[in-house]
Amino acid sequence: MMLSCKQVALRASALVDGELGAWDALQMRLHLAMCKGCDRFVAQIRSTRDLTSAAALAETAALSEADDRRISALLAQLHDGKHSGAEAP
Repeated sequence: MMLSCKQVALRASALVDGELGAWDALQMRLHLAMCKGCDRFVAQIRSTRDLTSAAALAETAALSEADDRRISALLAQLHDGKHSGAEAP
């Protein structure tokens, strides 16, 4: 028996995330091959996941760069303090 559109919608995220077993994934793919509405819906879920992942990676990279700049500034201050004869706190 073919899955209903409601069943596909409920399992779309699991399909996109690779969390379905072989039989369930096959049933989903058969439905998507015949139902362009569900196929577009799953494509939107996939795009949303990809964009969210890319945004999270970009944010992590930006935070890492900001942390690197702060650490470099602190190390420079410590280095300058040692060479000027001042004691570090």
